[in-house]
Amino acid sequence: MGHLDTIEKAAQQLITLCQKEKQTKTDKEKMLAIQADILASIENLAECERCGAISEIIVTMTLRDVTAKLCKECGVKSLEAGKIQSSKQGPSRRRTRRAKTPTASSAESKPKAKSTRTKQAKPVEEPESPTVLHTRVEAQTGIKKADVKRLHKIVQDIAAPMSPEHTLTYVQREVEIAKIKVDADALKKAITLLTQRSGSQAVSAV
Repeated sequence: MGHLDTIEKAAQQLITLCQKEKQTKTDKEKMLAIQADILASIENLAECERCGAISEIIVTMTLRDVTAKLCKECGVKSLEAGKIQSSKQGPSRRRTRRAKTPTASSAESKPKAKSTRTKQAKPVEEPESPTVLHTRVEAQTGIKKADVKRLHKIVQDIAAPMSPEHTLTYVQREVEIAKIKVDADALKKAITLLTQRSGSQAVSAV
């Protein structure tokens, strides 16, 4: 039985299973097995390089230094003509090797020129120390430095990055638990400054 016959028979079996009134798990397993058989048969079909037809029987023929994979009909015609005629899809492969062009080889052998430009190093800004940060937050919000330190500790203890809204909600809850008396607007501004310092996403002050 050829591959096309196998595909046709398997397709009929698949149709029969699909037409059942009720399918079961066993039917599904049979469908998968049939699908595998169909795919295997399809993969074994080959295309003739001369006429483009799909055939079960493909032969590799070489005539006058021209090699091509041909179906039975095209193989017979080529033998009768004494040569493999050009296919509709392009000329058949010739068993010749292309020599590398001198320009290609010379281009590969030439080392790449090193750039003479030197990158200018950007000045590194020294990070702001906690003491300076706490003083700045105190000056801009009016919150006592001791409370600023406690707020900074709360912000630093956040395990994962949060959105501005979640950060604000989290710190407000921790402030209530710690019984830190801070004005709401001043708290928002302080969180903005402290999260900017710690690299987290800043909370917009309202």
